[in-house]
Amino acid sequence: MRLLRLVLLFAAMFGIGYAFAAIRLFPAAADPTDVDFTAIPDLTGVPRAEAGARLSALGLVSTEQGRLHHTEIPAGAVVAQRPLPGQFARAGDTVVLTTSAGIETRRVPDLAGLPSGQAATLLTRLGFEIDVEETDESAVAGAIRSEPAAGTSLPLPARVRLFVSQGKPIVSVPDLQGRHVDDLELLLEEVDLQLGAVRYQVEAPEVPGRVIFQSPAPGSALRGEGFVSVIVSGTPPDSATADLARDAVDLARDAVPDTVPPTPGNGEAPGEG
Repeated sequence: MRLLRLVLLFAAMFGIGYAFAAIRLFPAAADPTDVDFTAIPDLTGVPRAEAGARLSALGLVSTEQGRLHHTEIPAGAVVAQRPLPGQFARAGDTVVLTTSAGIETRRVPDLAGLPSGQAATLLTRLGFEIDVEETDESAVAGAIRSEPAAGTSLPLPARVRLFVSQGKPIVSVPDLQGRHVDDLELLLEEVDLQLGAVRYQVEAPEVPGRVIFQSPAPGSALRGEGFVSVIVSGTPPDSATADLARDAVDLARDAVPDTVPPTPGNGEAPGEG
C-alpha cells in the first residue's frame, strides 16, 4: 500500500514538472485571428499624394503602378486600386494604385487624295467615330477633306466627318477617226471628255486635218474629264509649228491614266447595260 502511494506521488510530481517545462519551453502560438484588420477606402478620383497620405494614416503602404487615359478623372488622380475598396488589409500591407493620364487626344490626319475606304479605316484605327458624306467637289475619286480639318487635335471619343468623291462617271470614248481636227473639242465636250495631245503626220495619205489615230481607242471606257490624244494627217497650223503638240504637258497625257479597261467581249464600260 505504501509502495502504491509512492508511485502515485512520483507520477503526480512528474506530470507537474512536465507541464511546467512545456509551458516554459513551448509557449502557445499566437491566435492568428487576433489581428487588427483595416477596411480599404475608395480612393477613386483622389490625387495620388492625398491617397498615399490616407493609406499611411491607416498603417498601410501605397505604391503606383501604371497610368490610364480617362475622360473624367484628372491627370494624377487614382483611377484603380488593388485590393478593391471595402476589402480588408493588415497593418503594413501594400495597396497598388493606378493613376489617370488625363484625356487622350488625337490629331486628325491629312486624308486628301487617299481612297475613301483607306481614309475611313485610318480614322477608325486612330479611335475616331466617322460619318462619310459624298460630294461632287472633285472629279477625282477618293477622300477630299474632313471636318474638323486635318491637323486638329481632338479629345477622344470624337466624331469626324469625311467628305469623299466617287469621281466622274465613266463614259465611252467616241470614234474620232476621219473627223476634222477643228471639230474634236466640241465632239469630246458632248461626252464630258477633253482633247489631249495633237500630233501631225506629214506623210499620211489621208486628207489633211483629219484624224488618223486616237488613244484611247473608240469604245474604250474612260472616266469623265479624261483626255483623248490624236494623230492628224498633214502639217500643223503655222501657229503650232514650233510645237507639234498642244503643249509639253499635254504630251504627258498620252498615257491616259484614267482609262478604264472595257468589259471583255463587248467593249462596254463597267456598269453599263
